[in-house]
Amino acid sequence: MSVTRAEADGGRDSWSEAESAVLGEAVHCAPSVHNTHPWELAVHGRTAELRERPVLAAEHDPEGRDPRISFGAALANLVLAIRGLGWAAEVATGLAGDLVTATVTGTHRSRPTDAENRRRRALADRWSHRHAFDRRELPEGTRDVLLDALAAPGATGRWISGPEEALAVARLLDYAARVFRGNAEYQRELTLWTTPRGRGVRPDTFGAVGLAAVGLTTSRTRLSDESLLADRIQQEAVLVVATSADTQQDHVRAGAAMEQAWLEAASRDLAASVMTQPLHLEEVRTGLARRLDLTAVPQVLMRFGLPAEPEVGER
Repeated sequence: MSVTRAEADGGRDSWSEAESAVLGEAVHCAPSVHNTHPWELAVHGRTAELRERPVLAAEHDPEGRDPRISFGAALANLVLAIRGLGWAAEVATGLAGDLVTATVTGTHRSRPTDAENRRRRALADRWSHRHAFDRRELPEGTRDVLLDALAAPGATGRWISGPEEALAVARLLDYAARVFRGNAEYQRELTLWTTPRGRGVRPDTFGAVGLAAVGLTTSRTRLSDESLLADRIQQEAVLVVATSADTQQDHVRAGAAMEQAWLEAASRDLAASVMTQPLHLEEVRTGLARRLDLTAVPQVLMRFGLPAEPEVGER
């Protein structure tokens, strides 16, 4: 965790050292692609500035979609932390060259809502469950609550519903998995990330089959028949996070919306994981929008459920 704090900002109109540490810890808890934490946080007075940090472009993500989605998740956490300190949070995003920036200013005293407090307390409890879920249904009303959590200007959510939609999504995910499994550079990157010396997850934390497997496809992944994959999609609660456009700032909006829904799920003792890599392929994004009659651009697929058994998850 790294927080830059201007020395000249001491005084009653500035975040204290302890408050700055709270902001930094919240940002550090955000999920990030390959655990790269592609952002830098600086605190000036009552303003916290988040800047996108350049990372090496991945072969499978040449547009840098995942780092900006990660940046959006960090921004959501930063806002929650400022709200938790009892301040209204005014957010402004922009671009510095090709990199995204965001400033969050505590403008006046304001009590956080119950939902904000609940999600803030879940920051340290959020983790990625890449295996199959328990077959029990989500508690009644949960889907509506998760949709409400991610609702924000420019962002929307859509549940996969019914056998026809499930089969359409299964075919697109199977297509993406086969493209990535046959991409030598992608496989090299994934292998480096999952080696003991890497900073990512261990290979044995991947789901071996089913929906959990197609999001990060290794050369050893056993791809299910499309109909079996469609059945798994129907058994799980799968949510599409989409944005009204497909700019760099839309990727940030998608990440912030994703994180709000993820934290809401964690606050309710639900497990979740996300898939973005299939959506790096333009044909998958456009195909998903067409088959689901979406006017928005799909950015993230989220899985929600109850874990089949207690296990240690990867953040």
